[in-house]
Amino acid sequence: MKNILIAVGLLIGTLAWSEPAFTDVIAQTNNPHPTYPPQQHKSTAETAVDDVLTIILDQGFAGAIIVCLFLWTYRTDKANRASQKENFDKFVKISAECSGHMAGVSARLENIERELEATKQLEMLQVRKG
Repeated sequence: MKNILIAVGLLIGTLAWSEPAFTDVIAQTNNPHPTYPPQQHKSTAETAVDDVLTIILDQGFAGAIIVCLFLWTYRTDKANRASQKENFDKFVKISAECSGHMAGVSARLENIERELEATKQLEMLQVRKG
């Protein structure tokens, strides 16, 4: 019991005198985004484009990669949209053909159904007479 109390006392004493983790690291780091006084300029489309270009240019290599990815995505998306439109047009054409064929099959099945009913009735009449 005495050993446990000593261990708990040492633990509490150590925690009381220790500093929180990363205190020195946090204190030494500089703010990468310094606060400047707010700029007073009008918000227009030209300034928005200029701001975007400035941000991309400030990023350097990462900005160039972002621009390349944007252009690649735009081209790929444009090609995919054209391909989807072509495939959708093919689908509409095939769907119309299938609908026409299904209508023909449905009409034939109705004719066969009528013939079967007529044959059943004829057989029933012959069984009753026979």
